[in-house]
This record gives sequence, C-alpha cells and structure tokens, in this order.
Amino acid sequence: MRGAPRMRRTRRARGCPERPAGRRGDRGRGAAARSDRRARRRADRRARRAAPPRRGPRRPAARARSVAIAEAWNTGRLSVSNATQRPHELEVAALLGGSGSFAPDQLVETKARLVDRQEEASARALASAEQGIPLPFPSLVHELVLSSVAAQILLVVAAPALRGEIARLYGVLSNDPARPMVDRFLIEQVIAGDRSALRDQIARELASDAPLVRHGVVEVEAGAVSLFSRLSVSDALLDRLRGVPPPRVDDTAVIRGADVPLDALIIPPEIKRALVLALAAPPPPHAPLRLVIRGRRGSGRHSVVAALAARIGRELAAIDATRFPRGRRELIAALRAALFRAAMHGLVPVLSGLEQLEPTETELRDAVRQVLRQHPGAIVVRTSPEGNLPLDPGFVSVTLPALLETERAEAWASATAAANLRADVDALAARYRIGPGVIRKVVADLADRGPTWPGLDDATAALDEQARQHVAARLDHVARRIDRMAHWEEVALPEELLDSLREFIGRARHRRTVYERWGYDAKLTSARGLTALFYGPPGTGKTMVAGVIAQELGLDLYRVDLARVVSKWVGETEKNLAEVFDAAEEGQVLILFDEADSLFAKRTDVRTSNDRYANLEVNYLLQRLDTFEGIAILTSNLEGAIDPAFKRRMSLRLQFPFPDEETRLRLWAGHVTPETPTLGDFDFPELARRFPLSGGYIRNCALRAAFLAAHEGRPMQQAHLLRAVQLEYREMGKLSTSSRLE
Repeated sequence: MRGAPRMRRTRRARGCPERPAGRRGDRGRGAAARSDRRARRRADRRARRAAPPRRGPRRPAARARSVAIAEAWNTGRLSVSNATQRPHELEVAALLGGSGSFAPDQLVETKARLVDRQEEASARALASAEQGIPLPFPSLVHELVLSSVAAQILLVVAAPALRGEIARLYGVLSNDPARPMVDRFLIEQVIAGDRSALRDQIARELASDAPLVRHGVVEVEAGAVSLFSRLSVSDALLDRLRGVPPPRVDDTAVIRGADVPLDALIIPPEIKRALVLALAAPPPPHAPLRLVIRGRRGSGRHSVVAALAARIGRELAAIDATRFPRGRRELIAALRAALFRAAMHGLVPVLSGLEQLEPTETELRDAVRQVLRQHPGAIVVRTSPEGNLPLDPGFVSVTLPALLETERAEAWASATAAANLRADVDALAARYRIGPGVIRKVVADLADRGPTWPGLDDATAALDEQARQHVAARLDHVARRIDRMAHWEEVALPEELLDSLREFIGRARHRRTVYERWGYDAKLTSARGLTALFYGPPGTGKTMVAGVIAQELGLDLYRVDLARVVSKWVGETEKNLAEVFDAAEEGQVLILFDEADSLFAKRTDVRTSNDRYANLEVNYLLQRLDTFEGIAILTSNLEGAIDPAFKRRMSLRLQFPFPDEETRLRLWAGHVTPETPTLGDFDFPELARRFPLSGGYIRNCALRAAFLAAHEGRPMQQAHLLRAVQLEYREMGKLSTSSRLE
C-alpha cells in the first residue's frame, strides 16, 4: 500500500552475515569509495565533451536506427550468438545502411559479381543484336516495358536461383547459408548503397501497382512489399532466363507454331492487310496489341494468328478457358496464371471460350476484364461470330468469312499437294463447306494413316469419308443420324405438293450457279441457307419426305434430339444449337427439327425467369437463321404454335394435307410388299373408302396385318388387314372405324 511504511532490508534479512559490532569506521571508508567513483565519471564526461568530434559515416537518426534494428531482429535478419551480447558492429552497420567501409566483405563481393554478370549480359545482348538473335533477359525486359532500375531489381532477385556462387553470398548476407533470402533491404544495399534517391526509386519499383509486382514478375511472400519481405521469381521466369523451352502442352494451353505462312493463307486481301497493319503499328508502351478474331469452327483463326506471330518470331499459347475451374476466384487465378506463363515464355496468348461467361455474371466478367487489362503483352481472343465477350473497348475485331467454293477448291488443292494426294478438289469443295483449318486437318488425318495413302491415283472417296466423319463427330452428341430413308415410290402426295418439293431440291442443287456464277449473292441481304417448314396432321409423310430429299441430294440426314439439345443450364441450349447449325453448314448434312413447335414456339410475355430464358432461346434461333448457310427442315403438327418470325424466315412453307380417298388407295397398295404371300385379292378401294387413315396409320396397319398372318402361319389376306385396322382404332381410343385417325 502507498501509505504503508517501507521496511529497510537488513543484512540478516538478505541472508548475509552480520557485521561485527564496534566497527563503525567501515561505513566511512565505503562512502569515500563511492565519492571517488562519481568524481572519476564526471571527469570522463568533461574529457569527452572537450575532445574533437570523431569523423565517420553518416548515421540515421536514433529513432530510425532503433526501428530498423527492431524490425531486423523480429524478421530474423539480425542474429547474435549470445542473447546477452550486442549485435556485431559490421552487422549493425550493414542493416542501418552504412557506407562501404562498414559493409561486410561479402556484400562488396556480391556487388562485384552482379556487376560482372550484368556486363557479360550486356556484351552478349549487343553481340546477339548484331546477329539478329534475341537473348532472354533483354527481350523479357522489352516485352514487360521495365525501366533500367526494375531490370536491375529483377536481376538481383533472380540471381541466386541462376548462379550458385551468388546464392552462397546471399546466404552469408542473410545469416542463413542454407536459405539465401532476397528482400528490398538487400536490393537497396546491392544497387543503391548510400544513394537515397535510388533507394526511393527501388521502393517505387517494388510497390504493389508497379509492373514488377502487378504482373507477378516478382513474387512477394507476405503479399505486400515491406523492407524485409521475402522476394522471389517463378519457375516459368527462371526457365525463360535459362532459355529452357516451355512444355508444348499443359492443363489449359497448347503451344502452336505457324503451319502456313501468312502470304499462303486463303483470306480476303482486305482482312490480311488490316492484320498486317495492326501488327506493324508500334503500340504505345502501356497499350500492346489487343485483337479479337471471329469465325466459324475450322475457319483458320489459329492459323491466321500463328502466321502473324511468326512474323515477329513468336509462337502461340492456345489457352482454352473452358478448362478453367468455374468458381470465380479459381477461374481468375487460372486465367492470370495462364497469361503469366505465356508472357514469361515470350508467347502470344490466344484465349478461347470466354463467350461461355454469361451476361448475368457481371462480377466475374468485370474481373476478367481487369486481368486482361493488366496483362503487359499482346492478347488475342478467338470466338464465334456471335460471341459475347467480356472485353474493354479498344480491341481490333476481325471476322473471317466462310470461303467461297472456288476458295475451298484452292484450299483442298494446296493441302492435298502438300500431302502428295490426288483428288477431285472441285467435287470436295462443292460437297463440304468447311474452312481451311478443317481441310488441312482432314487431309493430314488421311495422310497419317500410313504409307499406303500418299500417291493414290484418286483419294477423293477417302477424303470424302474423312470429311463425313469430321461432321459426324460434331453432331453425335446433339443429333441422331437416320440411316433408313424412303424412296419416291413410297410417297403418295398431291401433285402441287410434289412440285414444291422438286423446287426445294432444285434450289439445293443449283445454289452455286445462281448465287456465285449468276451474281444473285450480291442481291441478298440475308444468308443463303435453305430452310423449309413442313406442317400438317400426324402421319401425313413430313418426316418421310425429309428423308427422301436427303437421299435425293446425297446428304446425311440428322434428326435433332431435343432431349440432348435443351438444357436446364443457362446458355447451354444455345451452345448446343450452335453446334447443330455450324455442322449443318459444313455440308453433306440435312438437319431435321422434328416436332419443331416445341423449340420454335411463340414468344410469350415475361412473367417468370423461365419465360425470359425461353424467349432468349427463340431470339437466338431467329438470329442464327438469319446467318444460316446450310439446309434444314422443320416439321410440326401445330403450325399455329410456331412463332410467326420463324415462318417469315423459311425458304418454303409446305402444308401436308390429310390424304383423300385416292391418295389412301395408293398408300394401301404401296405398303403391301410384292414378296408377301397372299391369299385372294385385296380390296384396297374398300379399305380407302371405309377407313379415313393418314399415311402413317396405313403403314402401321399393313405391317400389323403381316405379323398377324405370320403368327397364324398363313398367307396374308383381306381379313388380316381388317383386323389390323380394328386394333389400330382401338389403341387410339376410337369406338368407330369410320372416324378419322390422324
């Protein structure tokens, strides 16, 4: 307690022996000794004040010195052998930025070695520049637009990983030879020494928004650069400095070189000129090339960019964003890492799949824009003509159009000549509307089968089959191929409808003549695709006629599987439909949208999110039909349910009527095969008059009667046909056989 009297500790209380009584003179001698010591200390202080000031290096203020020593001690940069001893004088001098006379010998040696390395690099760079061979470090500094100080910082940080002797010296300087550490303090000691202005510039170059840290060239362990934060560089950067080539394939990127020179590419001259000018124009230091190249699959987008990059001695890093994780942070991290690897290896990144980001994902799209904005080098984005990309303004946009038939023939000729194959290139160009990239792949796949293919007298059939397989591979997951198709002899339709179908076939056969040779392509404001809507009651032959047309034109018929196309995930339906239309445009395919009213239905008022997304799908279909260049047929039993905008875009709208009695007679006679064993005559006129059936039901009845006769082990007769009709009506819930079945 404050008010309690303080008790004096006696010698007895302290455990000391008591002084013998009667010897009081000892206390006087102790007081005299203490007085002498105080006098000597006063004399020493007067002598020091009278002495001249000692010359030496400039020291920081006392507070700055204390803070620096405390921070060094806390971060492990300052160490002593005994906790009761003071730090070594040279260690404190180095930590506090003393002059060279106070720095350890190892620091002087480190500076000398780094200077030697820099001089060697400068001499090699000069010699290589004279020979036209770029060296890794100077070219990296140029690509990242680094200042001379930033380049020195990068050299200091990377040096211990590149040279063992420098790593040893760094370890000695950091008091841990097994773990050499680089931080801003060491960089300042090596580069700046006592020059405070240069120290400040080093701090600015290592700020979080400076190029070294912003682009990830220098990695910071603690996240923010302080005086003693550990600094390092990535393995990709070290490989670039060592001249180690990058892996040709990794998880998200594939390195591609130019397979065709720019002059040999079959693209319009105005597009080639625009690309060359965009490449040749020197970009501002902080605005490198930004290019969007649009086109259909196989249009040669990668080949064009690879040929452009080859002009400046670079290769491509084809980055597929669809392989990135779907989480926001994970996707951004993967995108940043892929771009960084491309920059470190001197590659031109070509991004694909960014259109998969939905417009509703605003935060993710903004984050992607920021990553692309911060990338120091050129960026090329590859997408479809309709791709909606999360990009800032300023990208140069180029669209590669579909090749004309004469241009496709030229591409076939070039590819087959390179593979030592002979083929009818005009026939292949007329049959397949594929791009130059697909043409080269088809020819290469055939040539790679073995030594028996090159030199064939005629490889047209083999190339035709290879091209068919390419189209089939694109459609297998969204459509089903129909192999069994009817013939004209099985079709019983009114003459005026048959005349319209013959017109449809003629338009498909002579499109090249009318559009290209006769010049009608210049008169069109829409695409040259051929589409037809077949509507009418069930069983009137709509699907069967689609097969007849495909067989007449020599096309493969694919029926779109709506269960595979329509997806609950936003954007997936449009993506699947794009695959269908793109494959149909490549030729030798007729696309059939059976029961099209379920997909091409009228747009509705938006009351729920489902209505909004359904309308988006319809809008996509409308826009895609405006650019469609292939052949497609839509069938529907409910013509009134189809959106009127689709009807206006159809090349032909054909109604399949319910068959009259005369047509039914022909259908009955045509569905009993000549090979069928019969007993007696068939009264087909009676069947046509009594039973108003559509063509599909007549076919079912004929087949059913054949099985009934086979089961009884007897030839088929009229009674079997009547029995089959009764069964068909009963299954359809009809009590009277005189009512119409449709």
